[in-house]
Amino acid sequence: MNPATCKQSGDGSEELCAVWTDPDFDPEEPAFYYLRVIENPRCRWAAYDCNSFSGAERPDACSDGSVALTMQKRAWTSPIWYDPQ
Repeated sequence: MNPATCKQSGDGSEELCAVWTDPDFDPEEPAFYYLRVIENPRCRWAAYDCNSFSGAERPDACSDGSVALTMQKRAWTSPIWYDPQ
């Protein structure tokens, strides 16, 4: 993503699939597993506003770091519990 234009790059994926094995799995110990995902960075509404101004009109907040111009949404699954009993 280009923060100066808010244009995304790349095609992304419609679906992802993976298989993971816990290398430290002990069948005698309880465990839980969950998945966390992080979205590619995107512009916040403030970035679109800042990008609409020309250089002289642009407010200081657009470049002084006081306003976040990008974001990444996050999600996680419900846990999967393993109980050896």
